[in-house]
Amino acid sequence: MTKKERSKLSDLWSEYIRKRAMYRVHACERCLHWKESWKELQAAHCFTRGSRTTQFDIRNGAGLCGACHMYIDSHEDAKFELFRKLIGDSHEFEMLYAIANMTSKQSPVDYKMTEIYLKNSIKRLDGGT
Repeated sequence: MTKKERSKLSDLWSEYIRKRAMYRVHACERCLHWKESWKELQAAHCFTRGSRTTQFDIRNGAGLCGACHMYIDSHEDAKFELFRKLIGDSHEFEMLYAIANMTSKQSPVDYKMTEIYLKNSIKRLDGGT
């Protein structure tokens, strides 16, 4: 995957995560501070973007205000607690944790399918079919 393709996928992932937060709570998913637009949120990763296996996994993202994003990035316990709550299933969180610690050879990512999935998901959030 080229740098340009990775950047495009990262932008799609970020847009989806922030729009999903607006759909869910119309606010930061941690402090619940109301936002007028998804563009006021940041897309935060539970497991670093350096983990190629979970970088674009939607379970690995939360729409947060800047202050909450900065806070969870420096408080791992609070980050894991937030993501366990958002994912809603401790087994699912543990699976994500395991995948984040795998190599891309152990858990390959189909970037083209991920792109298609994110585009369709954004379309649904925007009210399309």
